[in-house]
Amino acid sequence: MITACFFRLRPFSLLFVVALGVTLLFTTHGMAQTLDRIVAVVKAENFSAKEVKADIITQSEIDEAIAPLLEQFRQSGEQVDVAKIEKKARDELILNALRKQKAEQLSITVNDADIDALMASVERSNNLPSGSLPDVLRRQGIDLEKYRQGLSNKLLQSRLINRTIRPLITVSEEEIQSLYKATSNQQTGVEELRLGQILLGVDQNASPEQLQQTQEKSIELANRLKQGESLSTLASQFSDDPSGLNGGDMGWFKRGQLIPAIENAVFILEEGGVTAPLRSPQGFHIFTVIERRIVQPNRSENTKFKVKARHILIPVPQGEDDQPALEGILKIRQLFMDGEASFAELAKRYSKDGTAKSGGDLGWFSEGKMVPEFEKAAFALPVDVISAPVRTAFGWHLILLDEKQALSPDSLEANRTELKNRVMESKIQMRYKQWLRDLLARAFVEFR
Repeated sequence: MITACFFRLRPFSLLFVVALGVTLLFTTHGMAQTLDRIVAVVKAENFSAKEVKADIITQSEIDEAIAPLLEQFRQSGEQVDVAKIEKKARDELILNALRKQKAEQLSITVNDADIDALMASVERSNNLPSGSLPDVLRRQGIDLEKYRQGLSNKLLQSRLINRTIRPLITVSEEEIQSLYKATSNQQTGVEELRLGQILLGVDQNASPEQLQQTQEKSIELANRLKQGESLSTLASQFSDDPSGLNGGDMGWFKRGQLIPAIENAVFILEEGGVTAPLRSPQGFHIFTVIERRIVQPNRSENTKFKVKARHILIPVPQGEDDQPALEGILKIRQLFMDGEASFAELAKRYSKDGTAKSGGDLGWFSEGKMVPEFEKAAFALPVDVISAPVRTAFGWHLILLDEKQALSPDSLEANRTELKNRVMESKIQMRYKQWLRDLLARAFVEFR
């Protein structure tokens, strides 16, 4: 649902249309006919000196976006309101344009090398020979350039989230332990749900009467689903979630990947079950369980460990040259290598960290507890071997492992990183949706 936009209904001049790059085709009789029609003009709010150009949304883009869904309905014989589906596609294209413009303002880019690397990753994950993905796509009737554009859009979105959303999200130890307790009794594997959704969006400035009307509509749609009407038909026409253009299919979810209120409502449902409408800041959600499955854990994965380590830190003040600190940490490392003192003694003498008094002792920790650069170096070390200097946001470190132990595959420590990531992604998605609403509310959108 597109809301809180600035509307202007004056017509465009031909000069403006040409400036936006719209191609006009002249017939042999000399009459100008527009083969494509401008549906909307979109421009994100400028928050810096970097100006971005407006984007246009054309009817042909909408037609192309909804063609697969309409073909699906044609083959099934279902009757749908094409105008409503076109509106959903238009709204999603507007958000795509705003995301692109926001990325441009933040100097976030995706190049061909990035897409090539992502395609190579797809090949590896599907056990395909290197360079074979274009042929596989061609045999499946998938246009290569459209596929690459889709990867580019996903990668751009991921980088936007990493820049604007992820730094704002924290996950507490209590949240990790709570998810572990909720999932640790799944002895036969990890339960996953394939969910369908219909979202009726609500503007943040909606009146009580509008809220009531939307709630009543959500109850009506939930009842229609329970009575056996097609999720695909209803979601494509009524849902304000992007999944509506995919027939409402949101894909597979584990526990911890949804906000608690939604998770508690859907995981108690049987296959085919439908929730009552659930209220969120976005509006009213209706969920249905399309399919359930149990995924067996991959016991062939590498064994996970916990380590007991010490470190020495020479901090680097923000904005200052880190060369003096690096030279200092190298001198300390050489003292250890020459046998001048033990690591603990050197930590007490030189480390500028709170652990210095205890000889740099960090105690036991598993994956997901330290910053990535430190963690990667620590877990790669053998016991009693000093690391090379390790740079983190805090400064230069030396690391020494005292002990290293394998973890039980079902333990909290072994699963901490995955559990943390699940909670993190759930929070990111909620914050990202709010970010999109804010982005849209401040944008200029003119419908034609």
